Amino acid sequence: MFAAIMRWVRQLTTSRDNETPDVIRIGGIVIGFQFIVHASVDLFLFGHAFSPTDYGAGAAAILASIGAALAMKRNDEPGAA
Repeated sequence: MFAAIMRWVRQLTTSRDNETPDVIRIGGIVIGFQFIVHASVDLFLFGHAFSPTDYGAGAAAILASIGAALAMKRNDEPGAA
């Protein structure tokens, strides 16, 4: 079970060859986690109202920027044609 989880984490955080760490993918995971933590702190600690529209717009902006960065990086990855 642990080996399967580690293989999944390796696939999420490396380039196509599953060996070279990818800064964009790792940064995307960190930024996504930070986004969720900050939204939770804002909700539960400060008691602000939750706005699904604002949350969705922020999440869409993060996903779009990560997707664009990965699309621009495709030619630099190991094993790229």
